[in-house]
This record gives sequence, structure tokens and C-alpha cells, in this order.
Amino acid sequence: MIPDDLLPHTVEVEHPGRTTDRYGNEVADWSASTRAAAAAWLQQNTGAEDTDQRDAQIGEWLMLCNSWAADGAPLTVHGADRVHWNGAVFEVIGPPGPAYEPAELHHYEIRLKTVEG
Repeated sequence: MIPDDLLPHTVEVEHPGRTTDRYGNEVADWSASTRAAAAAWLQQNTGAEDTDQRDAQIGEWLMLCNSWAADGAPLTVHGADRVHWNGAVFEVIGPPGPAYEPAELHHYEIRLKTVEG
């Protein structure tokens, strides 16, 4: 477990709802999403500009958080989720990386991506 004083940021992890498209496939429905608040540490790992036919700012971030939400419920994070923090919206890149201590899950290390423009 990461001590609370090392997790100064409050984020919201957003899980999409599910719906069936016109072909019978189950797809994400962001209009029916749910959110869970959690304490986290965020740091930007890379930043770049994509100027090929547009002016985009791209950033990759790392988020560290414990395995429970602010309300004490277990926190689940999936590769299809979004993270909201400080007015920014991030996409989760791949599955979260669980970090274990010998006896149990210690925390999650989650890669995030943001694209503006």
C-alpha cells in the first residue's frame, strides 16, 4: 500500500457502460459510464507534437494508485477506461500493471495517454 501522503492527486476513473450496436456487437457506451474517485500520483513521461496535417499535443503519463477507491471499495481499472484529473482526460493504455509485494497486491502502475488538437 502506498501511504496517502504520497498520493496527492484526486482522479476519477471512468468505466464505460455497455450497449449493443446495430450488428449485435457489445460496444462501449460513454453516455452510461460510471466513475470512481481515487488518490493517485501522476507524472508526465513524454510529450510530443504531431504536426503532420494537424497541430496535436500528445503526452504519455504514469499514474500510481492503490487498489481501492476513495470510498474504500476495490478499484478496478481496465484498458478501455478513462482517467479525469485537473481538467484533463486521459485514455488508459493497455491493462494496468499490478505491483505486488510478497503477500498481496501493493498498488497499480497505469500508463495514460492524452491527445489535444
